[in-house]
Amino acid sequence: MNALAWNCRGIGNPRTVHELSGFVRSLHPKIVFLCETRVSSDRVSNLKWRLGLRNCLAISSVGLSGGLALFWDESLYVSLLSQGDRHIDVLIKEEPSQAPWRATFVYGEPRVENRYKMWDLLRNLCGEWAGPWFLMGDFNEAMWQYEHFSETPRAERHMMDFREVLSHCDLHDIGFSGLPWTYNNNQAGSRNIRVRLDRGVANSDWSLRFPGAQINHLCSSRSDHKARVLYEIMWERDPSLGSVLEKAWMRRNPGSDLGSLAKNLKHMAASLKTWRREKFGNVTKEIERLRSLLEQLEGEDNIGNRAEILQVKINLDELLYREEMMWLQRSRINWLKEGDRNTRYFHRKARWRAKKNRIRKLKREDGSWCANQEEMKGMASQYFSDLFLKTCL
Repeated sequence: MNALAWNCRGIGNPRTVHELSGFVRSLHPKIVFLCETRVSSDRVSNLKWRLGLRNCLAISSVGLSGGLALFWDESLYVSLLSQGDRHIDVLIKEEPSQAPWRATFVYGEPRVENRYKMWDLLRNLCGEWAGPWFLMGDFNEAMWQYEHFSETPRAERHMMDFREVLSHCDLHDIGFSGLPWTYNNNQAGSRNIRVRLDRGVANSDWSLRFPGAQINHLCSSRSDHKARVLYEIMWERDPSLGSVLEKAWMRRNPGSDLGSLAKNLKHMAASLKTWRREKFGNVTKEIERLRSLLEQLEGEDNIGNRAEILQVKINLDELLYREEMMWLQRSRINWLKEGDRNTRYFHRKARWRAKKNRIRKLKREDGSWCANQEEMKGMASQYFSDLFLKTCL
C-alpha cells in the first residue's frame, strides 16, 4: 500500500493541484496527507473527486496559515481517533478481519518556541496505544546536524528534544531514498538552507508488520513566470521554423533595454502566429479532411490511386503526431515522452477513470457496509425502484 504526504504550501494554486494529481496518477497511493493547505476544509474536500480518493477528512487553515487534509481510498477501513490543528490520528485496516494499525499524520510547529507543543502531543498519543504505530509528515525539525545543509549550524538543543520524544515513544526513523533534504528555502549563496524536515517514523511492531516499507523523497517542480514567446512543440516538425525565427528576429528594433526586448518579442510572436496559420491551420479539421479524402480515394480505385493514397497516409500520420504533441503541451503532461504514443497513455487514463468510478461498497439501511457484488446489485435496484415509485405517487 502506498501513502503520500506533502507539505503543499497552499493547495489553492492550480499548478499545485495539477502536480498533486500527477503524483496520484503515477504512484496510486491509497492515502494522501496534505499539510499547510492554506484553504478551508470545504475547498480542500472537493479535491477528492479529482484525486479519485473519495474519503476525506479536512481541517481548515487559520487565515493563510496551516490546514490539514487526509484522503483515503474506499477500499480501506479508516476510523478517526483524534484530530487537531497539527495532527490527524487514525486507525487503518485493509481488510475487515485484519487487526488495525495506527497512523498519525503531523504538521509540526513552525515557530521554534512552540515546538514543544508537538512533542507533548506525541507523548500523550503514545500512552494511548500499544500496537503498531506509524507517523508521517512535516515535523519542522531535524534529528541530526548532518540533515541540515547550511553555513549556519542548527541548534543542537532543538534536535535533541526531537530525538528524546522519539525515544520516549519507541519510534525510529525508517530511512529514505532520494535527495537528503525535504525543504529548500531557495535562497542564494550563504543564505541557502536545505534540511530534512519531513520523514516517516514507526515503532518496532509496525516495522515487523511491514518489513519492506520505505520512504521516497519526491521532487516537486515549480516554474517561474518568465517572458515567453507563444510556442508549440509541434512547430518543430516543420523545417521552415528556423528561418522564420531568424527573419523575424533580424527585423527587430535596435536597443538592448527591456522595453525594446518586449517589443521585439511581441513582433516575433505576431510573425509566428501568421506562420502558424499558414502552415498548420486547424490541425483537427485538416485531419478530418485527410480522412475523408483517404476514404474517397480508396473507394474510387484502390489500385490506381495507390501513390496518392500512400501520400495521404503519410500526411495523415504526420498530422496525428503533431496533434499528439499539441495536446501533450496544452495539457502540461510533460512526463509523457515524445516517443510514447497515445495508446498506452490513454489506456492507462481509461483504467484510472474506471477505477475511480467503481463502486466498492454500499451502506445498508442499518448502517452496516456491504461489499458483496450481488447484494449491491439488489440494493441499487431496490433503491431506484423505491425512488421512482415514490415519484409516481
